[in-house]
Amino acid sequence: MVKSSLICISVLTCSALFAASTSPQPVSHEQLQAVHPDGTSFFDDSGSLMVSVEGILLNSPEEYLNPDPNSTVQEWFMGGQWQIYIQGEGSDHAGTACWMGQNYGNGPGDENYTNQQWLDELSRLNRDPQTGHIFRPGDRVRVTGTYLFYAGKLNINENHEIGEAFDFTVELLEPAVGLPQPEKIQLSDVKNPDNTDLFDETRNTGGEYYQSRLVKLEDVQISDPENWAPGAELTATNGSGLTIPIKLGLGKGFENHPCPEGEIDIVGVFDQEAPGFPPDPTKGYRIIVLDYHGSSEVLGTLDTGRGNMPSDINGDFKVDLEDFAELSLNWLKTASGLYKALNNGLI
Repeated sequence: MVKSSLICISVLTCSALFAASTSPQPVSHEQLQAVHPDGTSFFDDSGSLMVSVEGILLNSPEEYLNPDPNSTVQEWFMGGQWQIYIQGEGSDHAGTACWMGQNYGNGPGDENYTNQQWLDELSRLNRDPQTGHIFRPGDRVRVTGTYLFYAGKLNINENHEIGEAFDFTVELLEPAVGLPQPEKIQLSDVKNPDNTDLFDETRNTGGEYYQSRLVKLEDVQISDPENWAPGAELTATNGSGLTIPIKLGLGKGFENHPCPEGEIDIVGVFDQEAPGFPPDPTKGYRIIVLDYHGSSEVLGTLDTGRGNMPSDINGDFKVDLEDFAELSLNWLKTASGLYKALNNGLI
């Protein structure tokens, strides 16, 4: 959750306090993110507030929110923030955001972390408690903790409490299994013809189907490149009246490269940050782009191969003749370019 989503519509109850001491309920991301026809949480009716989910870590937290400690007392100022996305695997076609902030007492909570306490929390969450492994995108992990519903999705978090009973945990299941291949989508997959958000309470289509998962939005342009900057919000359009917000992360690529021009694809995490207060959980879908490698064709990071399969050239999670064919094709293109350059006296 970013600043606009910190005004929590839920209030801690006795059931929340009780849940912090009970055994976690293992659930799928699909179960956790189920919604009612009005977009509110279906799972939130279950009575359990301690859950455990597994999946692939999609981002480093500092790529999205600034974790630097800042204990300034100021209304709704969260100081350091931390957020990751976990994507389900196989038939578990969903994902979950996990968030915490330093200064809950400036907003919906009662207490703030000191700067040192916050740094201790970052150290705890950024490393596997058993091995000390520093988590990286592409790791398979398990997250266990309490949750709150806000702005259209259920987030695992600390219920805006700094007490140890509300700490959530991240555990390593397998390192470097690789990021999932982004799902290819068009704006028409997540927008109605009148450019309103396509909401489906069954979560079989529309924005709910892709929420908190890695996607590749194809054949769009950035309509407001003048807003380009780390942390900024842009607008992508297909030129036919459909648009979607693009939230930029804090990656260094946004400082080192200009906004790409013309028709591009956009790779990022499909997210929801419903607008208004109280927010309308059937609206507010967007794509978070965590970093940018400077490609003229793709806005986003391009490293989607499996971490333990360096020969997987085409990113389909298999090493086979298709990888060799793509490698050969790329080599022939490079060789052809060098030959032309030599003939033209360019090198």
